Amino acid sequence: MNKTLIRILVFVLGYLSIIVLPWWISMLVIAGFTIYFPFYPEVLFFGFVFDVLHSVNYNFPYTWLTVGAAFLIIVMFIKTRIRR
Repeated sequence: MNKTLIRILVFVLGYLSIIVLPWWISMLVIAGFTIYFPFYPEVLFFGFVFDVLHSVNYNFPYTWLTVGAAFLIIVMFIKTRIRR
């Protein structure tokens, strides 16, 4: 199967998980995608969508976007250390 098609299907699956599933299952699904793929910048988009759909009034409105960016950086750092 084409890698681009797989990425598109996984993107749609991640987006549907944010819309349909509870927040903690969605975060597990997206974390799994981030760990599975070598580089998964879509986690930033999912963090933004999650903030827009599910956030209440916070002092810092982009909490999940920041968490997603930090998780992406941490996973990238760990993957470069493991694959040496």
